[in-house]
Amino acid sequence: MNENFLLFNADSYQKINNFIAEGLQVDHIITDPPYNISKVNNFSTMKNPRSGVDFGEWDKGKFDLFSWIPLYSTLVRANGSMIIFCSYRFISFIVDVLESDKVGFNVKDVLIWQKSNPMPRNITRRYVQDMEFAIWAVKKNARWVFNKQDDVPYQRSLFRTSVVNGNERTEHPTQKSLQLMKEIISIHTNRNQTILDPFMGSGSTGIAALELGRNFIGIEKEKKYFDIAQSRFKEVLNDNN
Repeated sequence: MNENFLLFNADSYQKINNFIAEGLQVDHIITDPPYNISKVNNFSTMKNPRSGVDFGEWDKGKFDLFSWIPLYSTLVRANGSMIIFCSYRFISFIVDVLESDKVGFNVKDVLIWQKSNPMPRNITRRYVQDMEFAIWAVKKNARWVFNKQDDVPYQRSLFRTSVVNGNERTEHPTQKSLQLMKEIISIHTNRNQTILDPFMGSGSTGIAALELGRNFIGIEKEKKYFDIAQSRFKEVLNDNN
């Protein structure tokens, strides 16, 4: 805990009950939940094998992709938003949940993350999978935040960055880059607003939020990844002192 952030090593499906009881309200939810797309792959046959689409047991079809959305949507303030990363396989399903009467959000756009160094595939028989997607939705009748960058004539929903490498890289297999998250947070949130991430992973969204002057609440169930996130937050605090 810090005056600008709260981190919980907990199950988001249980933690939501505490948040509702406490009357917690946040300005935005920005999150990258499990995609449920992991499966056995043949990347071991490559000269330099990579994990491919086998990210771990937590991503092998056991995660409840949708029912967390109505629960957490109740925490979002009147002019707030949700940005949810997802596989292209589930975009329409998540849109349906967000725009249901129970949730009451309007989907504005689908954001696209294009990776400059995507994971290799069988390039003679498949397209290179170099894109991931995030759904941007706002509450009905909201005066939503949209900070268009001054150096572009119009804002595209395409974000181009590399997959995380170098000192920024952690053990988390689906880590998002700080550059990507900073660009998204800069456009869709304002300084001093609070961002909640129910599936924090290694904490990239929170680190980006802090470095941009936002407040952050993060939840991560897996102790291994929570410890990584906690360590990264401590580094930010030490760098700022």
